[in-house]
Amino acid sequence: MHPAAGGAEKHLHRIFGKIVEMGHTVVLFTTTFPGAKEREVVDGIQVIRKGGDLMFQLTVALNLKKLDREFNFDVVVEDLNKLPVFAHWFVRKPLLVQMHHLWRKSIFAEAIFPIAFMVWFFERIIPFFYRTQPFVVVSPSTKKELAEIGVDESRISVIYNGSEKPNFPGCADLATGTAESSEMAANPATSAVNPYFIWLSRVHRYKGIWTALEAFEKFSKSHPEVKLYVVGDGPLLKKLPAWIKSHGLDGKVELTGFVPAARKYELLSSSLALLQTSYKEGWGLTVMEAAQLCKTTIASDVPGLCDSVRDGETGILFPSGDAAACALAMEKIYSDAELRASLGKNAKRYAESFSWENSARETLELLERTVDWSVRK
Repeated sequence: MHPAAGGAEKHLHRIFGKIVEMGHTVVLFTTTFPGAKEREVVDGIQVIRKGGDLMFQLTVALNLKKLDREFNFDVVVEDLNKLPVFAHWFVRKPLLVQMHHLWRKSIFAEAIFPIAFMVWFFERIIPFFYRTQPFVVVSPSTKKELAEIGVDESRISVIYNGSEKPNFPGCADLATGTAESSEMAANPATSAVNPYFIWLSRVHRYKGIWTALEAFEKFSKSHPEVKLYVVGDGPLLKKLPAWIKSHGLDGKVELTGFVPAARKYELLSSSLALLQTSYKEGWGLTVMEAAQLCKTTIASDVPGLCDSVRDGETGILFPSGDAAACALAMEKIYSDAELRASLGKNAKRYAESFSWENSARETLELLERTVDWSVRK
């Protein structure tokens, strides 16, 4: 419900909402935001909000023991995102550390130096302060990165994000790919009356928005009839209109801002492909959302995205930050309708191999093992 919520929050909501459905009590301790209730139940999860982002480590230190006295937790999950909160220092209960990705050097492309250095530094010391705790990550890439900084691989479990069929009219028809294949046969250069690519994310620097725009500018010189939809809100959004105008792309790049889910799926379903140009991801939930609608993805070849996109099978990977390579991939997808359809169908099949039900069940089993291991220790 937080206005800045993204993939990590969706993952938490889906996984632990289903664990509640399995008969367990889940308490989420998180930051507050304007207009939020301090306590409420959201899809069975008891949500408690205090403080803001900058001082959340202190907020945890002051409140976690009180919450344990109130709820008597069997196990604590620390969702380690940017900065650790060292939950095991404040409650002597079994702890599972959940991570989506490491920032490593990519944080310097997102934040000012003092903040970026702090995030980078705290990531480097994770192995020294979490010497025995088990970790759960959402992709093999993140497991590899954790091992590279010194976390024992035997303590790292991979549980993939789930994927779900969008609640969108016509999704069943799109799943077969027949509607698009028929249209493409009649007009092989397009997948819509007004063809467009879609970039879908929060508009942050590390999400690679400038790479997407520069790639589209190169592509657009040969294909002025094609548009780019930039879907999402974020701190860089206000800077984009001036750039678009100065590069002669007025009318070719549409900035939608945040859109409701139904509109998001509508835009995805009629697009040529999804552009996912992040410098770093844990997995890539938008890749799976597109795939469920038989849409392929052109993505940066970075940790996380190299797992959710299978290069040449479900999509195309290009070197991170390489706008020229991204533009070539756009050209390939746009000009080859048969390839576009094949990648989209493969992406759909791949997405259907993941489910939130399985992810939640595997997470619950890992939590139970964490408790058992702690008792034996």
